[in-house]
Amino acid sequence: MEIYEITGFQTGVSKDGVNYLQPSDSFQNIEDGFIFRQVLQSRRGIKQFSTGKLGATSTAPTIVDGTRVMGIFEHVIDYQVTELLAITTKALYKYNTGTDTFDQIPMAGSAPAGGFAIAANDFYVSGTTYPFPDGSSRFVFTGAGMADTYLYDGTNVKLFTNVVDNIAYQAPASGALTNAHYVFWFGERLVLLNPTINAGSNPQGFLYSAIRTSGGNGDKFNTSGAGLLSADTSEYINGAIILGDVLSVKFTRSDWILEKTRDNFNPFFIQKIPSVIGTDAGFSMVTWENESISIGKTGIISANGRNQYRIDKKIPAFIQDQFDSANINLTYGGFDRTNNQLLFAYKSIDSTDTTQDKVLINNYAENTWAVYDLRFSCFGQTDKGIDLTWDDIDETNDPSWGSWETTEEIWNRIGIEETIQKTLAGDDNGFIWLLNQDADDYVNAFVSVILGATTTINIGDHSFEVGDEVIVQGAVGADDAFDEINNFDPALPYASYTPWIVQSITASEIVIDFDSSQAGAYVSDGTVSKTIDFSAEMVPFNPFRAQGRKCYISHIEFLLDTNAGFLNVDLFDSEEVSSGPDNEGAFKENVLIQPTQVRKKREWISMSVNHEAEFFTLKMNQASPALQVLLTSIRIHAKPGGLTSG
Repeated sequence: MEIYEITGFQTGVSKDGVNYLQPSDSFQNIEDGFIFRQVLQSRRGIKQFSTGKLGATSTAPTIVDGTRVMGIFEHVIDYQVTELLAITTKALYKYNTGTDTFDQIPMAGSAPAGGFAIAANDFYVSGTTYPFPDGSSRFVFTGAGMADTYLYDGTNVKLFTNVVDNIAYQAPASGALTNAHYVFWFGERLVLLNPTINAGSNPQGFLYSAIRTSGGNGDKFNTSGAGLLSADTSEYINGAIILGDVLSVKFTRSDWILEKTRDNFNPFFIQKIPSVIGTDAGFSMVTWENESISIGKTGIISANGRNQYRIDKKIPAFIQDQFDSANINLTYGGFDRTNNQLLFAYKSIDSTDTTQDKVLINNYAENTWAVYDLRFSCFGQTDKGIDLTWDDIDETNDPSWGSWETTEEIWNRIGIEETIQKTLAGDDNGFIWLLNQDADDYVNAFVSVILGATTTINIGDHSFEVGDEVIVQGAVGADDAFDEINNFDPALPYASYTPWIVQSITASEIVIDFDSSQAGAYVSDGTVSKTIDFSAEMVPFNPFRAQGRKCYISHIEFLLDTNAGFLNVDLFDSEEVSSGPDNEGAFKENVLIQPTQVRKKREWISMSVNHEAEFFTLKMNQASPALQVLLTSIRIHAKPGGLTSG
C-alpha cells in the first residue's frame, strides 16, 4: 500500500485537470474557504465595520441613504493622518472614530443639495487626495455616473469645476469640464481620464492640469503646462491605476504606460504594450509586486510596465464560464494584505441578482484560488477603527460581547482596532464590512418577533436577502416551542443542523420558514446570521493511470484541528459522476469527520473506503456560521488496481 500525502496545497477553481498530478496541485474547487500558510481553511466570517448603515446615524442627515456603496477611500491629511471616506450613490461620508459611525458630509456651495444621484451599479467613483494651492488638504472625486467633479474641503462637498467653490479653477480651452471616469494626483498634476468636455466624451483622453503651485496652477486646465492628450488608438480606456512611478492605463486590448518627463509642456511619455486580451472591468485593477492586475472577458491580466500576460492558467476559462460577461464591468478589485489575497467581487453567470453575488480570491503568495459567497459592491482599506476601554466592551458594540459564552472572537483583540490594517467592503445596502473576522456572516440581533405559520423577526437595518440560509442562536421565548427557533449548536454534529430560509424581507425585518403559530411569545436575546457553506473538491485522483491501472483506496486520513468542529466528506468513484447539490451517485456520502481529542491541537481521523475505481473525486463540506475548518494534510492509502477500461 502506498501513501499519498496531500499537503502544501495549491489549487485552481475550475477545469484544473483530469487527474491527480502531484500533492501540491490537488484541488480544483474551493468555495467559502482559502489556503493560508499551507493549511486549507473554511472562511472566517465578516463583521459590520461601524454602527449602522451609511446615513442611518449621520450628524447631517440631509439625505436619506442606505444605498449602494460606490467607493471606499483613504484620504491623506498632512502626509501622516488619514480619514476614511465612503461614497454611496447619493452622498459622501467620513468615518467618526469617536462614535463609530459614518457621518454625512454636507453639500454646500454649488453642489447639488439632493446628492449625486448615481444611476447605474457599474458607475463607480474614483477619488484622490489633491491639496489646495496653499497645501491644505482636500479630496477630489468624480465618476461616470456623476454630473460633475467634486471636492471635499474637510467640511463640505463642493464643485471642483465652479470658480465660486474653487477660486483657482480654470476650464479647458475646448469647453466646460463636467466629469471623468478616473482621477489621479500624478506628476504634481491632477489627471482625469476619459473626461467629459463641452458635453463630449473623450474615451482615449488624458486631461491634465498645469504643475501644482501656490498660485493655483494645479487647478487650471487652460494655462501653460496643461492640456488634453489622446491616445492614438480606437480602443477605449477601461481602467487605470498608479503602478510605482508610472500610471498604468487599461484599454480594451492593450496597456498604456504614462511615465513622467521633465518637460513642463509635454508631461508624459506614453508606451503602448499590446496584448491578446485586455481589460473590460473598469474598477477591477489591483497592484501587487509592481504589477497591475485586471480582468477582461477572456482572462485575468497582469502588466508590469514592459509586457502583459495571463495569470489565470490554473483556472482556464473561469472568467468566461463563471462571470456574467454582459455585466463584467460590475467587477471590483481589492486586496487583503493580512492573508495575501487579491479580491474580485463579480456577478456570477447563474445569478438572478442585478449586482455582484460572488468574490474570486487569489492568494498570490501561495498560488491558490477560491470563490466566496459574499455580496460586495467595492473594496477599500483603513487603519481606522474603534479602540475601546474594557468597560466599553459590551453588546452595544457587538451582540456576542454580552456574554462570555457567546463570543467567537479572540478576547485579547476585542475592541482593539485602531492602527490595525483592515480590509473593508461595501454593499448595496449602504453597509461597510470588515473582512476575515472571527464572526458570523451578516449577524443581527433580535428586536422583536411576530409569531405565525412563518416567523417575522425585526432586526433593524440588515443585509439579508431572500433565499439566504440562516441560523438562530440564543433567542429566549415563553416556552420550549418558541425556543425551537434556535437551530444551531456548534457542539453538536452536522446532522443536527437544519437552516431556516429567508422567505421575504423589508428594510428592518426578515421572514423565516419557522412555524411559530403554536409557540409562546418572544422574551429576549437572540441573533440571526447567514451560514458559511465551505466546500473543497479534489482533482480526480488516480496516480496509477499512466500504468494503465485503476486505483484501489483502502482508507483516507484527515489531519484536522480539534477545534474545527467537523467535516462532511463525499467520495465519488469516477470522473463522470457529478458532485451536484444533492451529491447524486456518491460512493461515500456525507461521512462525518469529527475530532474526538481534547488534549491535542490536531488529530488524524480515518475514513474507510476499500474500493477500486478508475478515478476518485473527494469533496469536503461544512455548513456552519461559527466553526472554522483547519485541515493541514490528507493521506490517501492506495495501490494499483485492475486494468483501466481505456
